[in-house]
Amino acid sequence: MVELGEQSQVRVSVVIVTWNHFSFLPKCLEALSAQTYPAIDVTIVDNASKDGSAEWVQEFAPHAKLIRLESNVGFSRAFNLGVRATEGEFILSLNPDVCIRLDFIANMMAAAQRDSTIGMVAPKLLRADDNRYLDSTGLFINRQRRPYDRGQMQFDQRQFDEKTEIFGACGAAALYRRRMLEDLAIIQEYFDEDFFAYYEDADLAWRAKLRGWRCVFASDAVAEHVRGWGDTLRKRPSQKGAGPRLALRNHFLMILKNDSGYNFLRDAPLIFITEIPRLFYMSILRRDALEGVVDFFRLAPKAKEKRKIIQCGRTVNDRDIRRWFNRYD
Repeated sequence: MVELGEQSQVRVSVVIVTWNHFSFLPKCLEALSAQTYPAIDVTIVDNASKDGSAEWVQEFAPHAKLIRLESNVGFSRAFNLGVRATEGEFILSLNPDVCIRLDFIANMMAAAQRDSTIGMVAPKLLRADDNRYLDSTGLFINRQRRPYDRGQMQFDQRQFDEKTEIFGACGAAALYRRRMLEDLAIIQEYFDEDFFAYYEDADLAWRAKLRGWRCVFASDAVAEHVRGWGDTLRKRPSQKGAGPRLALRNHFLMILKNDSGYNFLRDAPLIFITEIPRLFYMSILRRDALEGVVDFFRLAPKAKEKRKIIQCGRTVNDRDIRRWFNRYD
């Protein structure tokens, strides 16, 4: 546990986006109320839940600010609305299915305040069903431009604890410096609202790297996460959802916005070797997911406009960005 001094007076605004997460909320909020770090406020943005989530918050968590939306506007927009309703110097994005340990926020803040160029901090997330195994020790992107959580499904042997400089943070539990979010905002959006959900955290991390912001891993900030796996193609027909379609669309949008021509061409063979079999698989067994390609072309003109802003504002060269693209995950 870190010692609390002046850094404990810096306010952290916790933003929780809910969508039918009633079963997780009590445990999540109980863990927040027990934090050793005192300067915390909580904002819950409810995406028109039908399971009584908002009503429960009103009755049993009156200390939390509740924003009730009339429809499900997606994770990205809901998070942005939550951030704009807060004033903390730091923002903690926290999924309802994440349960944080007592000194979680204190340790995240200690890591963030080591350097003013640190714009985000990633914690050690363990699997909630078996916390001997890792869920995430930071977000990375491989050379195929696929985001992945480092160490996922590996037995926790503290093998990543000393590797502090990382690409980005999983949005399920990520600490963001507000100054960084404002620096990266495009048309007042922190997370890209065209993404709706999935890959918005990787997109933000990539944009941050292009602007010279750093992300660090705080191994002593530990939480347990119930992962939903909503973007995977490995589902039975009865389990199909919008996740794979959104992931496919957002993957292409993320590349279009952030990648350079030089880096993309160097890895183009790897990218196409990976993507063509996936698209073929979708065309046979998951045509619902393949609609993400249609979505991409519909949103591409807007993404190109965002690309102009991102690329004009970048401060880091292609070679320094390229070192973050790992061949194997």
